[in-house]
Amino acid sequence: MKVRTLVLAACMMVPASAFAEAELINEERVIPAHDMHSTSFTLQDALPVHINMTPVQNADKGVTLRIVPAEDLDACTGKSQGRCRSRGDFDGFAVRSFKHTGMIPPGRWTFYVANTENIMNRATVHVHLVINPDN
Repeated sequence: MKVRTLVLAACMMVPASAFAEAELINEERVIPAHDMHSTSFTLQDALPVHINMTPVQNADKGVTLRIVPAEDLDACTGKSQGRCRSRGDFDGFAVRSFKHTGMIPPGRWTFYVANTENIMNRATVHVHLVINPDN
């Protein structure tokens, strides 16, 4: 019992981000023409984020993917006017595939993938997004 208490106390003193990777997305996303899918997440500390997007079907013309501050999503996707502050190293415009790992500062972020290049077809892509992939 004393060992469990000691382990629990030690775990409470170390931030979860120090030893846990979080697989946020690992799935196929089917995106209708001129539509998008988004996922928001919050980082308490600056952490590495890894994205790997691969085409599955009707993605040969490419898709757009980005990581943006959550409050900028509508401006970044053209739903409203305003400032779009994206993470430039995570911007992929009309890309057939995308693979990148980079640091994201603390805050509330939104990852989105949009079917911007297909006029009539839905695109299917496999998205794998991992926070803190090095642990």
